[in-house]
Amino acid sequence: MNTQQPFRAEEVHKAKERHLAENAKLHAKLDVSSKSYTTSSASGSIAYVFAYLQCDCYLQFPGGPNLTFNGKGLVVGLGATGSLGGQASFNVDPNTLAGASGVTFEAAGLGVGAGGFQVTWYLNGTYIGHGEFYGAGVQIGTPGGGWGSFS
Repeated sequence: MNTQQPFRAEEVHKAKERHLAENAKLHAKLDVSSKSYTTSSASGSIAYVFAYLQCDCYLQFPGGPNLTFNGKGLVVGLGATGSLGGQASFNVDPNTLAGASGVTFEAAGLGVGAGGFQVTWYLNGTYIGHGEFYGAGVQIGTPGGGWGSFS
């Protein structure tokens, strides 16, 4: 048995504990029973070329507002979708998102056999919403993320 292994296991354990505790503190204000704001209509597209990622989403909420999300980021790979229909839901009032600073996102494929992509949005590191956009045979490969803004 390697004498360093017990030390390494404890080190990784402590790092995971620290990460989970920090994550829990960051998202402590989330309330699963709080009001959700779901789009009445949504579309999105994503493109990535080598290290550059572009994510555009158009979100319409019942009674307004209509928001556009433009995100840029980093990813390794090649791929693109056309405009895909979908839906998004937020745990913050969409009227507060236009012009908000500190917006970041993660984008990934929907999964094996499913065509399309998903976007998860954060505001100052805290989860605020999620969208899914579908298209037959359309799939992005490598997950990526970056920063953006709602207008």
